[in-house]
Amino acid sequence: MPPYEDAVAFLGEWGPFQQSTFCLLCFTFIPNGFAAISIVFTGDTPSHRCLIPAHVNLTAAWRNSSVPLEEHGGGGRFTSFSKCSRYNLDALTAFSERGWIPGVDVNLSRVQQEACLDGWEYDHTTYVSTIVTEVCVCQGCQSLS
Repeated sequence: MPPYEDAVAFLGEWGPFQQSTFCLLCFTFIPNGFAAISIVFTGDTPSHRCLIPAHVNLTAAWRNSSVPLEEHGGGGRFTSFSKCSRYNLDALTAFSERGWIPGVDVNLSRVQQEACLDGWEYDHTTYVSTIVTEVCVCQGCQSLS
């Protein structure tokens, strides 16, 4: 391997062009740094669940039970709403119209589930909008929020 000075000899002397190019390239670290750190704020995934449209005629009990709970953590210590599925809205509407109570008259584990066909409902306590809230969050989803 040749010495460094011999390898870069074709570049010429350290003149005004090289100095100005070096200084201009050094100033690019400021906007590049802001762009790199911005992903911390724009790329977070807020808590979300399937959206149940307001026009769907469900009682409050059925609206609260319309998204299945998933267990996570060691030994199922934590539960949260499913991020990518909900119970079939036609079935829930029929149960609601009959006056049935979720978990009492209907075993929710037997109700068919479907994808988030109407988009997602996001928790806006931390962020108003992120990259994730603007694009699809689940693989294979049909619609954008």
